[in-house]
Amino acid sequence: MIGKLSLRKQRFMQFSSLEHEGEYYMTPRDFLFSVMFEQMERELGIQTAGCGSTFFRDLGDKGLISYTEYLFLLTILTKPHSGFHVAFKMLDTDGNEMIEKREFFKLQKIISKQDDMMTVNTNETGCQEATVKEPEINTTLQMRFFGKRGQRKLHYKEFRRFMENLQTEIQEMEFLQFSKGLSFMRKEDFAEWLLFFTNTENKDIYWKNVREKLSAGESISLDEFKSFCHFTTQLEDFAIAMQMFSLAHRPVRLAEFKRAVKVATGQELSNNILDTVFKIFDLDGDECLSHEEFMGNRFFYMIILEVCEERKH
Repeated sequence: MIGKLSLRKQRFMQFSSLEHEGEYYMTPRDFLFSVMFEQMERELGIQTAGCGSTFFRDLGDKGLISYTEYLFLLTILTKPHSGFHVAFKMLDTDGNEMIEKREFFKLQKIISKQDDMMTVNTNETGCQEATVKEPEINTTLQMRFFGKRGQRKLHYKEFRRFMENLQTEIQEMEFLQFSKGLSFMRKEDFAEWLLFFTNTENKDIYWKNVREKLSAGESISLDEFKSFCHFTTQLEDFAIAMQMFSLAHRPVRLAEFKRAVKVATGQELSNNILDTVFKIFDLDGDECLSHEEFMGNRFFYMIILEVCEERKH
């Protein structure tokens, strides 16, 4: 059965540790592990969550995340916040930048529906997951936004703060994981983080560049790492800027690359981190990056592909 599910649903099932009336749920810890690690070796089986008078007390601080919310949280981590603001405004019919619980659930269902439609269009077996239904129990996220009774309204400022805090928490955890707990990340560690997501025939060349071009002792700060993570959520716009150089049939130098980042994302990346990226992905040693050398890398290509595929539906 699990082989007929989308990749995201499979991953959700793999990391979920709670089950209630046939529906699987994650704890906040499960969600963090699903983002941080490739796979989960679970010593204990799935716990069954009852719905008695001690339900939430038994869960304690572990919390509850549904599959729909899992997709929603992943989207927060990988997409520009501007898109959420537009969707928020569309649901906000009276223009006060506040929405009710039922309106917020519409937004989650749209995101989940996109995942299901991508499954149908990319899976050769043509299978489709069951229609996502609203949970019969209040999840931690629902109570966080709308209170225990679901009657409170959610203001966009609060929602934006939640998105920013979530991104910051994940970025800090990834930074600590790859920096081995240090307050700085060696450039070799940053390369390991980048290449962790890379699965191409050029991976050996990338590591050769790391060994030969990156000087020992050089490091990247947490702020630089966060800026680069923010940049990766804006890659679709950046790809358009890079295509301008591709049409001119010329590679991009560091200063031009930096300007393209600024134009596409509204922010600047430090010369330190840009120099590192150039040295890793420069396959022909000309100290420039062609469109294929950078956007052809699987780490960046898969992020852009996912955005483009979703916008087709």
